[in-house]
Amino acid sequence: MKLTKFVSIGLALFLGASASILSSSSTALAAEKVVLTFGPIRQTINITDLEDFAKDGTTTPTLQQIIRFSKMDAQILRGFIGLEIGLKPANLARVVYSTPGEKITDEIGQAIRTQRRTESGKALRAAMMLAAGDDGKVSLLEILKKYPLAEVYVDVASISAAVGKVQSLAGNMQSLLQDVMRSTSRTTETTRTESPIEPRRSVPPTTPPPARRPPAPLPATAPQPVMPVRGLW
Repeated sequence: MKLTKFVSIGLALFLGASASILSSSSTALAAEKVVLTFGPIRQTINITDLEDFAKDGTTTPTLQQIIRFSKMDAQILRGFIGLEIGLKPANLARVVYSTPGEKITDEIGQAIRTQRRTESGKALRAAMMLAAGDDGKVSLLEILKKYPLAEVYVDVASISAAVGKVQSLAGNMQSLLQDVMRSTSRTTETTRTESPIEPRRSVPPTTPPPARRPPAPLPATAPQPVMPVRGLW
């Protein structure tokens, strides 16, 4: 119980620090342009143009071109961009920074990605946390606005799949949270049952015994005088 409480406190401190850092970074740097891609076609559009499109359906020539090439219905695309999904920041953080959550967001990061396709999942998780931190809701438009890079690349053909994965993440939030808590519980039990490794005791150096001296030689016995034998002289 003590370790579980410690983990919970540590997570709360981590979330607080992360929110502060991410909020300051979002003010300093956020996506200003979106690069819409469809196969070999790339078209750059301003975030504000996407906001207008999601708000009232206004399209720019660039957006009209990408819609024409992708053969997507403009209203369906508009719905995907503006669709809001409720996600509580604390629950979202516990899930997206767990192993299953990282896998899901890495998959979404293939559609909403960095230019070099590196660390797209990490950037997406930061954007999702910032988006949810405002009002407990996440939309594709908010993720793009909060993306921690000046440019964000979006694969138009994968938008519907990406939005579907975010919806699935929100729909399975409770079960994912339970998985995270079970994993934490198993880690706690393992830590509790493991016997501590005692440090090796230092053995004091032993003093070698003093060398034994050889026994002193016995004194030589004095020669006894020879007594004459009677009858010989």
